[in-house]
Amino acid sequence: MFNIFELTQNDAKTLQERALKLAEEAGEVAQAVLSATGAPGSTYKGQGLAEVREEAVDAAIVALSILAQASETREAFEAELTRLMAVKCEKWQGKLSI
Repeated sequence: MFNIFELTQNDAKTLQERALKLAEEAGEVAQAVLSATGAPGSTYKGQGLAEVREEAVDAAIVALSILAQASETREAFEAELTRLMAVKCEKWQGKLSI
C-alpha cells in the first residue's frame, strides 16, 4: 500500500522514534482541528479542513510505518493491516449499535 513497507525498511528510525513521531503528528492533527473549528486561542493559525486532512494523512502514514516495522515481510504487513482493520472496524460498529 503506497510502498509504506518499503519506505519503512529504508528509513533508519527505531520503533520508539516512530512512536514519538506519531505523538507529534497527533498533536499537529489536534492543532489543525482546533484552528479549523474556531476554538478559542487557535483561530490565529488560520487552518481549515484541508490542513486537517493533510495532518490526518501524516498521522496515518506514521501509524502504518509502525505496523510495517513490526511486520517481518510486506505480505505479513498487508495481511495484518487487512485483518486488524476488519476486526477494529467491526468492534467500532458494535459500539455504534449499542
